[in-house]
Amino acid sequence: MSEMEFLSRYADERPSYEFVNGEVLQKPMTKRTHVALAGEIAALLREYRKRVRGAFSGEDPTINLSHSADRRYRAPDVAYWAPQKDQGGEVFLAPTLAVEIQSEGQALNVLRAKCREYRQRGVDVVWLVLPASRTVEVFDDAHDGVAVAPPDTLHAAELPGFEVDLAALFATVSSE
Repeated sequence: MSEMEFLSRYADERPSYEFVNGEVLQKPMTKRTHVALAGEIAALLREYRKRVRGAFSGEDPTINLSHSADRRYRAPDVAYWAPQKDQGGEVFLAPTLAVEIQSEGQALNVLRAKCREYRQRGVDVVWLVLPASRTVEVFDDAHDGVAVAPPDTLHAAELPGFEVDLAALFATVSSE
């Protein structure tokens, strides 16, 4: 499939689709825990944006991570753009923060490779949320998949003053 066909046909579909050099990949259908975690992180980022003029965030944005002839469009579960980061147009450019949440059946090695791809293509910080183990792996300038778990908090220099209390985050899905 061509890049233009993908953008006109799949960029706004849910569940989300991704595009890697002509191959269209459907992300898994999300279940309750995944939706709850993504919604909670998105809500925290919306609150944070109220204090950061010019920032933007959202769930399932189609982002263009292409370099030259290597054409890639991904859809992180949640993304945030700091005010100084170019957001792009209808299709977003690499965000400041990308969050991936492991869904049932998704291979961890594939998700880690995607997180590293994000980093190589301009995403400053990536958080890989692993609901089953109640941990988050951090990918940034200083970490390559370092696991963080409650009672710790997530934070990033690129989002000054923003923190995610992991105990509170995972408590939102504790009864599920």
